[in-house]
Amino acid sequence: MAFKAELLKKKLKAEGKSRDELAAAIKKHKRTVSRWLAGTNPPKPKDLEAIARVLNCKPQDFDPFFADVDLGEVSIQAHVSAASHNAYELMRWRYGVSQKQIMELAPVLFSIVAGHALRVPVQDDEVARLAFENGLSDPRLQGGHLEDQASKLKKCFGIETSHPGTETSRNLFSEAIIRLSAQISDHVDTKWFVGAAAEEAPNAAGFISDIELVEALSGGQPQLAEAIAKGRIRLSSVLHQAKEAKGGGLSIEEFAKAIREAHEQGMEDQRKAGLKKLKAWRAFYAERHPELAAEYDDLVAKHCHEEGWYPERYTDDDRVQSWVNPFQEDLHLNEDTLSEYQSRKAAASEGGKIALVLPFEDPIYRRFEELQRHRSKLKKQFEAEWA
Repeated sequence: MAFKAELLKKKLKAEGKSRDELAAAIKKHKRTVSRWLAGTNPPKPKDLEAIARVLNCKPQDFDPFFADVDLGEVSIQAHVSAASHNAYELMRWRYGVSQKQIMELAPVLFSIVAGHALRVPVQDDEVARLAFENGLSDPRLQGGHLEDQASKLKKCFGIETSHPGTETSRNLFSEAIIRLSAQISDHVDTKWFVGAAAEEAPNAAGFISDIELVEALSGGQPQLAEAIAKGRIRLSSVLHQAKEAKGGGLSIEEFAKAIREAHEQGMEDQRKAGLKKLKAWRAFYAERHPELAAEYDDLVAKHCHEEGWYPERYTDDDRVQSWVNPFQEDLHLNEDTLSEYQSRKAAASEGGKIALVLPFEDPIYRRFEELQRHRSKLKKQFEAEWA
């Protein structure tokens, strides 16, 4: 039960009733009502119904999970990802629906997507057949056998390979979401959709459930839109705080402004905390391994890209997360400074030779990796003490 004791106090005040009057009206001891008001002992369902009758409201006002047994209701409580919670909020803004209404439809919607998920291997077989008829290569992935098996066994999340490195099996449910979304790509977007590994249940992380609304709330800023989709920002919290500050409802424009301000402030606060933690971590490591710490710092200074450089594969959100989380030490070696690697690469290219030369063969690269592994082990100890 998620009983809201503070709301009970407000309702009593609004109705002009005292603790003693409520106790008398519902035939309960004063001490019992006091415990309810203190939040130490929530009322039972039958008592909650009695309270609601006396205070002219509904039991759900005090407990959103209250179930009316007479109406055949059952209470369901669950923890969901911040991204999924944001999706609930977006749906409320767009369609005026509550979480309860969406949850009522969840089994229906799940069964529809699950049914499509089980058809993914069949669809792939059809694409492969058409490719063969047109003299094209087979587009199916290596893990097709596992996906066929998952479909037959009704494993809509797919089957994880038992031999890592030999087969790659997709999460069929995630794949179905992507394919179904492609049919309404003017309305939803999966470009940042995280999905899930085989056998794991995906959530809404990265899924844009309403392109137009997210565009409006993010002000057209891709990194902010991605942050909303991935749950980096808690929309419900921002909305609640903005409403309290204004003393009333918000327009889309006002909500968007509040989101941008909260996001900017949140990033600044997170980076400040990360820098403080990084400083403490560096001191922690240097105290225990001064020579290794000095060697590592020297390698970073001579061979790593400066802060603000990111690999091309990084999304806007990846770049932001790297900046706001300095403690994670997201460092990247500058291959141009790896002398042995550059020499081998130059030698391999002479005379039109074709040879594969990789940067991790350079001794500096290997030493940097060794030091990072050593630091990683000690970092776990530091985090345990820091917490």
